[in-house]
Amino acid sequence: MRILLVQVPSSHMGAGEKVYPLGLSRLSSLIPKEHAKWALDMNIYPDPWPELKEVLLNVQPDIVSLSFRNIDPLAGHQASYLSSLKTSAKMVHRLVSKAWLLAGGPAFSLFGKRLMDAIPEIDLGIVGEGESSFPKLISDPSNFKKIPGVIWRDRNLIGYNPAGPLISMDCLPDMDTKAFDINYYLKANQYVAAIGIEGKRGCDLQCGYCVYPSLGGKKTRLRSPKKIVDEMEYLNKEYSANLFHFTDPVVNRPSDHFEAICMEIINRKLQVGWTGFFREENITERIVDLAVEAGLTAIYFSGDALTDHGLKILNKKMTKDDIIRAAKITAKNGILTMCHFLINLPGETDEHADESVEMLDRLLDIHGHMANLGAVIFNNVRLYPGAPLTEKIIRSGMLAADIDLLYPVYFNPPERSYLLHELEALCHSAGIFSRLEIKGS
Repeated sequence: MRILLVQVPSSHMGAGEKVYPLGLSRLSSLIPKEHAKWALDMNIYPDPWPELKEVLLNVQPDIVSLSFRNIDPLAGHQASYLSSLKTSAKMVHRLVSKAWLLAGGPAFSLFGKRLMDAIPEIDLGIVGEGESSFPKLISDPSNFKKIPGVIWRDRNLIGYNPAGPLISMDCLPDMDTKAFDINYYLKANQYVAAIGIEGKRGCDLQCGYCVYPSLGGKKTRLRSPKKIVDEMEYLNKEYSANLFHFTDPVVNRPSDHFEAICMEIINRKLQVGWTGFFREENITERIVDLAVEAGLTAIYFSGDALTDHGLKILNKKMTKDDIIRAAKITAKNGILTMCHFLINLPGETDEHADESVEMLDRLLDIHGHMANLGAVIFNNVRLYPGAPLTEKIIRSGMLAADIDLLYPVYFNPPERSYLLHELEALCHSAGIFSRLEIKGS
């Protein structure tokens, strides 16, 4: 069997910073040696389409597996990566029409049946984790109706096999760093970590907008700190990888697991840096000191609301005081900090807009003295099918129940759509004044 693995474009073409295809790399390592395999990450080429054409014509694969990581950029851009998946599938069908065409990845899992409807060239898809179903599927694609988690096409019928048990995190397959050459990613990036590290999957927080629970489960599955650091140490020694990003929904929950990871890194005297998303209410000076000793280089916060109303409507289970306290701790330690906030949330008023500006001013003042605020990223809420907030908005009548959420749909009432840009302007001024050492009033 000749198998081609393809990571389809899911970033801005020509973007300098690359993301290693961690999930597809793990699946690659599960392909038995009796099969011949090829791998292509289209995201590393300014123009990837000639590369896909060439490998399809040269390899003439029996199976092509397309991994679709992101449905859209989630950075305020009214854009979709769906065209990448559609064009890839059409090219496969046109050039190697007899090949089985499989699809999977997080974005595909969110919209599995809808994508099968929209892209008739796809024969089979994997919804959810692929580590169990993928090896079975490539060994005998014709047996698709008996494999858990597979969505399939049989003439005009689209069916879905219920998912099987979720994988144990300590049974994760290794990364295939030869099929997807890790050296390229390490050389390409200058600002952000290219290599992801999985410490856990699933999330029990159930934030209103979030799809992590539907993708990885509503309970957190932990990977042993030893295995996590084993992987980091291997990549450091074999490839000189010295900066990683934890792909966990929240890296510092639960606290005892996070502390155990830090201690494992410290005890091994492993000289690496790492980043991750933190929850503000779990931040303490002791935890931050431990993390810095273990190699923390930047903290990402996803507070997601600048008002108490917003925090409640998003079911964040924390307060503005938690956000302020965390900001003070990271500023005191001079840790590079990135913050994410969602703007113009359901039920917010002009008074909430004023509250957002005041809250942002406080954060900018806290970080301004240490100049440790790397970025503040603002967005409107992207509405995903099945997310609690989406269902609440539909029930309220603010969104039609039959709306197609495949293409980007953001909640952004026009009367306060200016707010995101006003907040961005505040951050821009603060950043310029700080760099030029101009004192504020």
